[in-house]
Amino acid sequence: MGLFEGHEPAAITLQHPTGALVFHGHHAPLRQGAITYHPIDSGADGSSILPGRPITAADARGLLQALLRDRTGELHWLPEHLLAMGDESLAWFVPGRVRPMLLRGEKNRTIRLEVPWPTLVFAATDGAIRLAAIKSRGRPTHRTPLYHAPLWNVSRDGQVCLGSATVPHLDGMSAIPDYESAIFDTRFSHANFRGNLRYRQDADQGTDDRDHIAFWRELAKTQPVRFPHEMLVPMGLRLGRFLGLDRTGA
Repeated sequence: MGLFEGHEPAAITLQHPTGALVFHGHHAPLRQGAITYHPIDSGADGSSILPGRPITAADARGLLQALLRDRTGELHWLPEHLLAMGDESLAWFVPGRVRPMLLRGEKNRTIRLEVPWPTLVFAATDGAIRLAAIKSRGRPTHRTPLYHAPLWNVSRDGQVCLGSATVPHLDGMSAIPDYESAIFDTRFSHANFRGNLRYRQDADQGTDDRDHIAFWRELAKTQPVRFPHEMLVPMGLRLGRFLGLDRTGA
């Protein structure tokens, strides 16, 4: 994220320049790398940047104070489904409900079924999604046990193979609908991990592709309003560990 990305820069009045900051080692200014301060020599023939020195902690504090001096302190409501937020990642949950599911069938035909989805936890970084399921429709905590998302295209660790689906740059909460659409509105094409559903699960091979489709067809036919939780397979870890917020245990 750039210096002003997602925020309105403070209004400034251009004056005679006296110094410049140079970022070394990375294209993105705020990533790890050296930063040096260089005096500017202005003369009749123009200005030139002189040799510099690494910035100090005092320099950094002064820069932050200058950049943030015009902050308004305005508060913003956070959506209740948001679980965690970082500079380059977001985590939220989507309560389970009946919605369409698209699957690739034989001869590349699309199977469209109205089925109950379980409550899903999304953990997104720029261009990538990990998924897990929980048994409650309410807000989970860091101690909430997780289950494998019972879906195609999801690996054992929850990583989603997006295939032809595309997601935008993860520029804050505004990107959430597009990341959800990559799961709810696109067609699942293949199984990445067959141990994510208990339906007719073989001890060695897990649930095969035909049984997976048969399970969702059965749900569409019987029309339950909630996903049958007994079909979920435990991941063996809790939400805090899944999000990297708790590294002390499962």
